[in-house]
Amino acid sequence: MTPLPRSIRARVFLGSVVAIAVALAVVAAAVPTIARDQEVDVLGSRLESEAALAADLGRDAFGAGDADALDALAKRVAADTRIRVTFVAVDGTVLGDSDADRRLMENHATRPEVAAALAGGAGHAVRRSATIDRDLLYVAVPVRDGARVIGVSRVALPLVAVDALASRLAASLVAGAAVASVAAVLLSYFVARAITRPIERIADLAERDPSVAPGDVAGPEEVQRLAGALRRAAAGVRGQRAAAAAEHERLATLVDELADAILILDEDGRIELANTAARGPGAADVVGRPVAEVIRDHEALESIAAARGGREQVATIERSEPRRFQRVVARPLGGGRVLVVVQDLTNLRRLETMRSDFVANVSHELRRPIGSLKAMAETLEEGALDDRAAARDFVGRMHREIDGLAQLVNELLALTRLESRAESLALVRVAPAQLLRDAARRMGPLASRAGVALVVETTAASDVSADPERIAQVLANLIHNAVKFTPPGGTVRIGARDEDGAVAFRVSDTGAGIAAGDLERVFERFYKADRARAGEGTGLGLAIAKHIVAAHGGAIGASSAGIGRGATLRFTLPIAA
Repeated sequence: MTPLPRSIRARVFLGSVVAIAVALAVVAAAVPTIARDQEVDVLGSRLESEAALAADLGRDAFGAGDADALDALAKRVAADTRIRVTFVAVDGTVLGDSDADRRLMENHATRPEVAAALAGGAGHAVRRSATIDRDLLYVAVPVRDGARVIGVSRVALPLVAVDALASRLAASLVAGAAVASVAAVLLSYFVARAITRPIERIADLAERDPSVAPGDVAGPEEVQRLAGALRRAAAGVRGQRAAAAAEHERLATLVDELADAILILDEDGRIELANTAARGPGAADVVGRPVAEVIRDHEALESIAAARGGREQVATIERSEPRRFQRVVARPLGGGRVLVVVQDLTNLRRLETMRSDFVANVSHELRRPIGSLKAMAETLEEGALDDRAAARDFVGRMHREIDGLAQLVNELLALTRLESRAESLALVRVAPAQLLRDAARRMGPLASRAGVALVVETTAASDVSADPERIAQVLANLIHNAVKFTPPGGTVRIGARDEDGAVAFRVSDTGAGIAAGDLERVFERFYKADRARAGEGTGLGLAIAKHIVAAHGGAIGASSAGIGRGATLRFTLPIAA
């Protein structure tokens, strides 16, 4: 079987040519009969129109039952149209005829065309007329008054003219068929071309870019509907692209903002994607480089190699210089690609260490006074109550231990309120020099008893926005800490100056100093360096100072040149507006 052409244009043209050829063959075989039947049908349609016109003209006369008027009307219409006109009553009586005397004509109720008209339809019949002795084509239509049939309008035409006309029509039809076939072939070509050209333009546009909508397309309704559907589809594609681009941008931003380093490796072990954490601040782009050039830890590389085998692998990396803890997760993505997530656990480990130290420090701070209280209570029970001097001494000691525990609880509560921001600050405009003088006056006796000189440096620092009572507490804690770790004969200096849009307060001493490893932890709750374990205090003073400064919107820190070389604690407060 010969396959059909692939293009619509060729199929339409071929179909048209085949249809024309078949039509010409049928016409050549059946044209005489077709021509005559066609002419009879055409003539019948024309006569039906003439009969309907005559019915409209005679409706009033039918309604009035005026046979003379109908007879005159039949002759007048026949004179104008050259056809025979007959009007028949519903009982078959002839009320008017253009070619014969109506009174001499027989009843027409049984005539087939009249019977069909009386039934409500149009009747056609070909027969020889007994009245005029000729073959006629009869067409009858009902005459209606509303929905009621009140008569019949019949027209007739001799078939001699029909036969002659059919013969001429057959000759003309055969002659014109050849010309029409040529014209039809040409027309079919142009029609096929007109149909397919807009489709081809739409297809070309869709193949180039499916998101570009075709404009107004001239063509058949189906082509215009196709163009409209493609416009809607293109709008959908653009919307999906925009949504996908927005989602991709959101995901890219999210991945870039993650603190964990994220890498995607291709099947060759080169980096396809790396977020900001993986690139590092100021680092060159690592995309396209082998992963071994970016990740140097052999544990991580072993995990990546294992993930290439199709199973997820987790590795934990611990380094001492500098101190860091990392967790590497390598997960296969298929096709040889691997997702690598590097999580920095250093801060988490530090927080866990802080928690452990906090628990240990709380236990230490509570164990000593509780142990002392229990020992003194047992001593009193064993007989010291009878010795009034010893009992009074033990009770005094117990009061001091209880006062220490009360101070510890109060400071813990104060620290909790500061952390939860349950306490509000009474901010006022205050001069740093005034804050320093008040702190020196308050802590001066403590420094004198310890044999330490407390020096207030002259300052012209700008006024700050602060709660004077809270800042006095901060300065008192810092000065007390400095005096405690400064040997007799040493000096503690306090001062303030403008610095980077804020006022920086500092408390410097010439005392024991702070080890480098302790500088970041001195403001933790209960944290004490080993050299401070024997000292007095709860270990909460610097932690409270840190939270008070943070509540003011400032920052606090410590610095030291090393053990035995003194230390400086400083904090900042915002300048008053």
